[in-house]
Formats: sequence, C-alpha cells, structure tokens
Amino acid sequence: MQKLLKQYFGHDEFRPMQKDVIDHFVSGRDTVVVMPTGGGKSLCFQLPALMRGGTTIVISPLISLMKDQVDALTANGVSATMLNSSIDPEELNQRMRDARDGHYKLIYIAPERLANEYVRSWLAGMDVTALAVDEAHCISQWGHDFRPDYRNLKLFREQFPQIPIIALTASATEGVRTDIVSELALTNHEVFVSGFYRENLHITVMPKAGAIEKIIYLINKHKGESVIVYCFSRRETEDLTEILKDEGISAGTYHAGLTQEKRSEVQDAFVRDDVHVVVATIAFGMGIDKPDVRLVIHKTFPKTIEGYYQEIGRAGRDGLPSDVVMLYSAGDKMKLDYFLRQMRDTVQRDKEEKKIKEVMDYAQSRICRWQWITSYFGDVGLPACGTCDVCVGNNDTEDATEIVQKILSTVVRTGNAFGRGHVVKVMRGSRDKNVLARGHEELTVWGIAKEYSTGDLMEYIAQLIALGLMERNTGEYETFRVSQRGANFLNNREKIQLPKLQKEITGSSRKSKSFANYDEEIFEALRELRKEIADERGVPAFVIFGDVSLQEMSKKLPTTKEEFTDISGVGAKKLEQYGDTFTEFISELKEEKIQKEKKRKKSNMSETKRYRLEATVEMLKAKDTLADMAQALSLSEGTITKYIEEIIEEDVNIDINYLLPSKKTQKEIEEAFKKHGTDKLKPVFEHCNGKYTYDEIRLVNCK
Repeated sequence: MQKLLKQYFGHDEFRPMQKDVIDHFVSGRDTVVVMPTGGGKSLCFQLPALMRGGTTIVISPLISLMKDQVDALTANGVSATMLNSSIDPEELNQRMRDARDGHYKLIYIAPERLANEYVRSWLAGMDVTALAVDEAHCISQWGHDFRPDYRNLKLFREQFPQIPIIALTASATEGVRTDIVSELALTNHEVFVSGFYRENLHITVMPKAGAIEKIIYLINKHKGESVIVYCFSRRETEDLTEILKDEGISAGTYHAGLTQEKRSEVQDAFVRDDVHVVVATIAFGMGIDKPDVRLVIHKTFPKTIEGYYQEIGRAGRDGLPSDVVMLYSAGDKMKLDYFLRQMRDTVQRDKEEKKIKEVMDYAQSRICRWQWITSYFGDVGLPACGTCDVCVGNNDTEDATEIVQKILSTVVRTGNAFGRGHVVKVMRGSRDKNVLARGHEELTVWGIAKEYSTGDLMEYIAQLIALGLMERNTGEYETFRVSQRGANFLNNREKIQLPKLQKEITGSSRKSKSFANYDEEIFEALRELRKEIADERGVPAFVIFGDVSLQEMSKKLPTTKEEFTDISGVGAKKLEQYGDTFTEFISELKEEKIQKEKKRKKSNMSETKRYRLEATVEMLKAKDTLADMAQALSLSEGTITKYIEEIIEEDVNIDINYLLPSKKTQKEIEEAFKKHGTDKLKPVFEHCNGKYTYDEIRLVNCK
C-alpha cells in the first residue's frame, strides 16, 4: 500500500483516516466515507483499485469532474477512462471494448447509464470488482443535491450483490448518511466520518453594504489566483462579471441559462488558469476538482448550510491557506421569500424556510464559525479555530456598554414588538412612514444613535441576540423583545465588552504557508513553467503538479532526480516525464539568483572592502598565512576568514587547502556539519567540545 502510494501518487504518508478506510474497503466490505473536500476522498477508492484485480466502476455526477480525475490518474500512470455523452460514439465503443479486455483499472460513468440495458449487459461481461459512488449525498432525498438518477444504483447492487461498494461525500448529516446506507442496500458496512473542520479555510461573514467594492478588493488581494463568486441570480452574475472586466479583472460567467458549450468553455478556461474569476450561480461547482481556488465569495447568502459547506469546500482543496467570505444582509431573505411563496407544496416550503433560517442564524451568530458548522453536522467539541472573523474579533474587544443600553432601551420603548430594521430606524432618527405612523419620532430614544451606520447597529443587535440579551417573539414575523437577561443588564447597570466592529476587510494571513520561507520568486517562475507544459499537453496545470509540490520545490530547490523524488506529489511517472525539465529549470533559476545576489553585494560594497577582498585574493594565490593577511590589512584573522567565505562563493577555484587544519580535524568538523547543517557554526563548535576555533570551522565549511 505504501509503495503504491509513492509510486503512483507521490506521497510518503496517508492523510488522516485514509489508511483505515482503504484497509476496510480492500477487505471486501461496504464503506461510507464522510470526509471534507480536500481531505483525500478519491484516494480511498483509487488506491484499492490498484491493489485488487479487475476493474472499479466509479459513479460520478458530472462530465467535468470525471475528466479532471481521469486526466490526473493518467498523468500519474494509472489506466483510467470515462464513458459519457461528450465522447464520440466510435471512441466510446472502442473504450467499452478495451474495458472488456481489462485495459482499465478505473472507469468513470454517470448514474443514468446504469438504467441502460446495453450498459448493464456490457458490465456483466467484465471483471467488475468494486463500485465507488462519488458525491453520494445525491442519492438522498434529504440531501441538498438530490438527483433521482442516483436511485439507479440499486440496479447495480441487484446485478452485483457480492461486490463491495464505497460511497463518498463531503457533506452529509446523520439523516443523509442513513439514507445512503438504505438506498445502496449496504451490508456489513462501516461509516467513517473524519470531521468537518477545514483548518486552512479562513471564514469571514461581513455586512453586504458596499458589496461591489468589497468583492473587487478581495479579488485584487488574491491577484493571479483562482476565485469563485456565487450570486443569487443569472442576471446578477452577468452584471458583476461586466463590472469586474471593466476593472481589468479576468472573469467569466457561469449559470444554467447558458448553453452547454458556453458553460464548458468558461469552466475549461477557469480550470486551465486562462480565466481567474468565475462569477456563478450554484449551478457551478460540484464538477470542479481544481485544488488551488484561493477565495470563495458568497455575494448572497446560500439557501442551506449543507450547500454553503459544499461551496466553501471548493477553496483550498490542496490544503494551502484560502479565504471564504459571505456578504450578509437580512434583506437578502426577502428575495428568497419571494421564491418560497411560489412553492405549492407546503411541506417542502416549510423545509426550505427552515434551511434558510439556519443559514441566517449562522451568519448572525457570534460563536466561532467552525464550531457552528461542525456542530451542525453533529461533530461537536471542536475548540475555537482562532482564524475566523468571530475568533479574530473576540480577541479585539471594546467597551460597548453605552450602545448596548441604547439598543435595549429602544426595543423596550417601542414595545418589544418590532423587527431589527424598525429599531434601527428609530435609533438613527428616521422619518420613515412606519416610524411616523406609530409616533415613534416622539420617543426619547428617537435619534439617539445617529452617529452609527445601519450596518453597525445591525451587527450589534446580532451580537445581543447571540448573547441572549434579546430574543425572538413567537409568531409569523421576526420581531424581538428584551429577554430577562437583557432586563437584568439594564436594571443592574452592568458593563459589557463586545468584539470591535470590523471596519476593514480581513482574510487569511498570506504569511501562513505550508512551506515556510519558500522562495516566492521561484514559485511564480515554476507556476509559469507548469502552465506552459499544461497548455502543451492540453490538461489543467494542477494535473502536472499542485501548488503544494511547487512550494516545496521552491524551498528545497532540487537539482538532481534523487532530490526531486523527495518532493511531495512526485511519483514514478511524473519523475520520468518532468524530472529533467524541472531540475534543469531550477538549476538555472538558482544560478540566476546567485548572480543577482553577487551583483547586489558588489553594488552595496564600499571601495575599502572591495580593495581588501581583492588584496585577500592575491595573498591567497601567494599562499600567505592568515596571520600574514591579517597583519597586512590591519584586520583580525576572524575577519579574514569571513572574507575568504565571500571569495569562495564567487570563485570555487581559489585554493585554500593549505590553510586547512589536519585531515583528522577536518573529518571531525565535517561530521558535525552533516549532523547539524551548515547554516550556523555554534552547534558545530559545541559538538566538537570547543576543541577547534571558529576560524578553523569556517574554513572547513568553505571547503
């Protein structure tokens, strides 16, 4: 298992839970896997396919998703193919013949094909040894992405009752998991849930006011990186795309109203890094297997928490830090309410409304975003993430006693019977017709918070609801009253600290990287090389190497095939295909960096130092001792050895052997360097128990 992991996928170790899942599935037992996007679900059926005989059939809902996975497997040297409507009939028949002859370890097909008698007859003539069901939540009527075609999987179970099935999804509540087991008729199965927390995703929910400016700011902050912006309607996606293009941002539109050809064109351009931003409705996303999306923005809050989790899961699938931002406005619910009113099925409408309320509760809550999400999926006990907007805000508080008193007093004075919008209008001194109709402009609280924006007051109110100082009244409309706890706060004149309101757009720290101190200039050069190779081969750039691999290359700078093999993501096939190209390119980049550094040092060097270095070179050629050189230049011997280090960096042909200590001493110092590295001399000095001077150690290091 470990050998295949390195040979085909280039990894030295498994991610959490992968090995347990693979062990269970390889043993021939049914398996359900709930693992976050980017957690490595695909490997859980791809590696077993290499370990067992015959062919594994993979059910996948979208052509683009199949294509990306088949491209990636082929690049890794795994025999895989897909059968779908995008393939020419003649080519399709050839692939089906090759499949019967056992040419493929994995075959990707869509669920609707299982209802086709011809396909089932074809499967019967093959050595099918396993079934993998990707995006398995689609089989459940309780799932947010229910697809009736997934019910065809029952036919597979009937046809192949003894073959193990693995069902995989990133977002499934306990009810959906139960439905998956029932619909697939799984037996002797085990459910593996790895947790829903994605530590590399930094979540922010911010007021929607100034949405366009905020979106442009966020995209520019991620300049040159892949971004998805989710909008409510088709019209909204088109309008925003035009605005972004006018700002010089490379953007494309994606929604269900476009032709299949146009949608494929936009998706391909995004996957291949020809377009950096896709502005889309929720029609876009499930088929995206792109690991390096660095920002996902929700311009309108989503309809369900499951959908939201699935959509933010498209960011940072490679494990590198990425941002997810929701622009929230309670007013957005009015748009959704309009569509809810069109639904005649009251049971379904109530279910949808409940889901929307959950999203609103999430957006307005003041507990750690990740604690809220993971608890929703039944994964409780997660400590605060420390990186979301709530956690960051909780670390930066202010005395909010006065504004809290004003808000609660306004709620009481208006009769504990109004929604947040009305309370805010009264506090800001609005002459809105509803305020005047009720005579609320006569209240002492009218206009007591004119200096605060509507957005700021709404944010404070959201915090008070979350803290239990205000509570919702029963009834159809969302109105609020001061709770008993709030009344106690007013009566006892208590003090309160609240997180400072977010005045600036924040996101993940770009300093937070998998490989600290990697060379960003070399990383960008490697990205360009990767793009050139990908374009030549007609595949997405990440199929060549992911950003994680490029960052590691930029840190370790491998210049031999042996060093290149140690890079994560470099398997046997990729070593053979790209080893020479990348190591030679890195060698050139290294040399360029060295030359640039030399020029920089020379340009910053004083005339006096330049003269001393030149004089030292001449004395080295004359085989002068350290003492003679120090005396001639009126410097210490320690300074002379530092000069020699600089000289050797520029010209390795300068002979310093005559200055070195005995062979025995050299050997002992060299062994110490091997153990402690060459960055610092003190560990070597201490390793040798102070027997040798720093000058001796420095000269051996020069050698």
